[in-house]
Amino acid sequence: MTSPSDDSWSVEALTPEDRRRVIDALRYVGRDLHHRSFSVSSDRRELLWQEMDACLQLADQLSASPTRQPALDRLSDPAARPCTLITGASSGIGAALATSFAQRSEVLVLVARRGDRLESQALALQERFGLRVVPMALDLNAPQAVDQLLARLAAQGLWVETLVNNAGFGLRGTFEASSWDQQDGMLQLMVRVPTQLTRQLLPEMQRRGQGCILNVASLAGLIPGLPGSTLYSAVKAYLIRFSQSLAAENAGSGIRVMALCPGYVHTEFHAVLGVEERMQRLPGLFWLTVDQLVQWTERGLKGSRVVLVPGRVNRVIAALAQYLPLRWANALSAAFSRRFRSRP
Repeated sequence: MTSPSDDSWSVEALTPEDRRRVIDALRYVGRDLHHRSFSVSSDRRELLWQEMDACLQLADQLSASPTRQPALDRLSDPAARPCTLITGASSGIGAALATSFAQRSEVLVLVARRGDRLESQALALQERFGLRVVPMALDLNAPQAVDQLLARLAAQGLWVETLVNNAGFGLRGTFEASSWDQQDGMLQLMVRVPTQLTRQLLPEMQRRGQGCILNVASLAGLIPGLPGSTLYSAVKAYLIRFSQSLAAENAGSGIRVMALCPGYVHTEFHAVLGVEERMQRLPGLFWLTVDQLVQWTERGLKGSRVVLVPGRVNRVIAALAQYLPLRWANALSAAFSRRFRSRP
């Protein structure tokens, strides 16, 4: 093995064999740090994860060349195991989908900010279904969060066969009532993150000729002019169009793409948003339980529909929004919003 003899030595002086040894060593250290992180305190764990990310990113930099894509290389190990990756998995629709996919996945990777809640959820799923569940506490709005997530997947020896882009949140009130920081956070989490994850993970699905991308959108993305939901509706509309284009581009490739567009679902979403009491005025026929939503989703993924609107009432609403004159659809949306949605 070559060794540095003076101050002019650089990594470029390494032979290909030595470079490979260094890369393998860095990745080994990264995996070892990840394993050790689960036996220490949460504060210490975060430090170990930072060191792990640094090792894996350096390994990627060393292995990169102008003709290769490092983000894809690290997930292209032929020995890697397939997994289902769910963002926003610690509560609501994400948690319900985690239970659903736990019944047909080899490995389940759950991503959310709330580490304690995520770990207890992972333990419960492991005990119930007997599969491997990997909790990854991560704020996807943080800088380089997607790169860190990909590095952790590589450290675990996993490639993503099923991607569920679910992470998101709502903003209360009219557009100007929210700060730009809040709106920027929504755009980052609900537009940039799912787009970046899909871009990084799709090529490996294409290479293997199998995969599934489930984008959790909303009925709000199909309805024009919903006051009090300006940015949220726009974001969900983006996910719907994004899914339709992806599905068209990957037709016949073995990759299933679907946008899930639920209406109102009984979760903690509206309580967090602070509008739960007002939303209780909405008649029961407009609501789905998370179990009903999961059943619709499971059936939908077995079919070929790209945009799935679960619930018969929701399907009627989506159809009216599509076929009614825009002026009428906007008037109905405004009237609904005034009656059932809270003002700031």
